[in-house]
Order: sequence, then structure tokens, then C-alpha cells
Amino acid sequence: MDTTNMASPLRQAMTYVMGTLAVLTCPCHLPVLLLLLSGTAAGALLSENIGLAAVLLLPVFLLSAITTWRLLDKKETDRQ
Repeated sequence: MDTTNMASPLRQAMTYVMGTLAVLTCPCHLPVLLLLLSGTAAGALLSENIGLAAVLLLPVFLLSAITTWRLLDKKETDRQ
């Protein structure tokens, strides 16, 4: 039984979720997040702790970017 097509919708959804997470947690997007969250409690917290936010978001970004890259790799099924 071929299971490659069965996992395809789940794999595609997971790719979108992880890709979105990678974009949102990218440290270069912190100024954009500050602008979008300005006037909110989250924006105040982020602006007070920008260095800590960058340090905490960097590993999340790296993991989500690597996971997205691996999910987009079409040869991934050949490795298993």
C-alpha cells in the first residue's frame, strides 16, 4: 500500500504552519513586529526586552526554518 499520498495533505499543512512560524519568529522581522504590536501590552513587553526576544526567538526560527526546509525536500521519502 502506497502511503506517500496519504501523508501529503498533512505534510503540506505542516509545511505551511512551520513556514509561517519561521517568518514570524525571524529576528530580522522584530522591528516589523514592534510596529504591528505598538500600543499593546505585547508590544510594550517586546520593546522593553528586544534583546531577550531576539535570543529566545532565534532557536525557534532556526528549528522551524530547518523543519520547513526538510518538509519541502521531495527526496525526504527516499531517505526513510
